[in-house]
Amino acid sequence: MSLVQNNNKKTKVIPRGTDIKPQQQFSINDLEKNKETKKNTTSSTFKYTPTDTSIKVDTKIRDMINTLSLMGYGDNQKEVIQNALDHVLNDMAPETKRSFDTQYQVLENKTIKLMKKKLV
Repeated sequence: MSLVQNNNKKTKVIPRGTDIKPQQQFSINDLEKNKETKKNTTSSTFKYTPTDTSIKVDTKIRDMINTLSLMGYGDNQKEVIQNALDHVLNDMAPETKRSFDTQYQVLENKTIKLMKKKLV
């Protein structure tokens, strides 16, 4: 009971200062318009360029790639792998090539979506 009576003594008002108001006001419609324009500008200005990445291979495969590079099948490891992939893709049957193209498109679109998400 004494605690309830004790709170009555605190009547001092804390000064809050002047009201803070924004310099420019906007509505929800303005906010939606800004979102639409941002979406349009990011989708039109985005250009997909493949980036460097790394893959794990064992030492035997690494040494084979280095050997092919030293023998002149490519200037560097990247070119050796690219030449090997081109050779495999050129020798594929048309149905297998079509299946590869479809699966590659799916993976490439997934990569593009991830890159766009990182930009936004």
